[in-house]
Amino acid sequence: MHMRRTVPLHEIAESEVESCGGKAVNLGRLIRLGARVPPGFCVVAGALEQVLEVNGLVERIAQLSSRLDFEDFAGVESATAQIRGLIENANLPQTLEREIVERYGSLTSNGERYVAVRSSVAVRETAVSSFPGMMDTYHYVLGSEEVLARVRECWASLWSARAAYLRHHKRIAHQKAIIAPVVQLMVNPDTAGVLFTANPVTKARSEVVIEANWGLGESVVSGKSMNDYYIVDKATREIRQRKIAAKTVMVVMDESRGRDRRELPVPPERARAPTLSDAQLLELTDVARTIEEHYGFDVDVEWAYQGEDLYILQARKVRDLD
Repeated sequence: MHMRRTVPLHEIAESEVESCGGKAVNLGRLIRLGARVPPGFCVVAGALEQVLEVNGLVERIAQLSSRLDFEDFAGVESATAQIRGLIENANLPQTLEREIVERYGSLTSNGERYVAVRSSVAVRETAVSSFPGMMDTYHYVLGSEEVLARVRECWASLWSARAAYLRHHKRIAHQKAIIAPVVQLMVNPDTAGVLFTANPVTKARSEVVIEANWGLGESVVSGKSMNDYYIVDKATREIRQRKIAAKTVMVVMDESRGRDRRELPVPPERARAPTLSDAQLLELTDVARTIEEHYGFDVDVEWAYQGEDLYILQARKVRDLD
């Protein structure tokens, strides 16, 4: 039987966490729910295992990782960097490389040229399906060579010193951690941010809290920017609160280099302008309620507006509510 090395997001079933990681499974679930998710595909976890075997790296990595002494920070930094180097320089089997390049080609065939490469992770034989903030995302990736390089870097990020420390701290065997890169069309948002279907501060479950800024939502998630802040009543859809911040910084595509992203000051005329219209606030509230009802728990959703189109980038359980 032909092993599926790549899977379109809309085909990923909820039972495939150990082959596609939590993020990819979640995106498949959102697509089936009818949310507008940027299209893409996942490179299954088994692909990295195949690459390590073909390149004779399984034993080498096992040796390096078995010698990690977590009391010796410099030693861990050095050994994990060595493992990352082995993965980043590994040769891909031709069939795998061809499959990734073909998927990327069909994804970007309508003049949409840029993709994001994100990591989707899980731990075998456990309920762990995410390490928030542990793995990297690459934005505005262009061309098949760069996609292949970023997929390798995404695999290698499983061996960042931070990820190794986290596994050690949580007593997770290194070989049980899986990573399945997700390649998705890049949304180039006018405005983006996060929303919560329960107020993270007051714990009120009757409210949808929305934070927004111009450009990529990264500025909101990272906490670097001043954001507009809205509260909408979940049941009545009444907009209860609107705090328009003096927005100072936004993250956008770096036009000068044609790609990648950079922080820019917000132009003065947009600093005090609201990032979202009433219609958009209500659309966000309705979509959030649909996702929450489907999941059966309060959700934290990353979203982006490109023109009139609302894209859902991620949804997960709100932490620390109880």
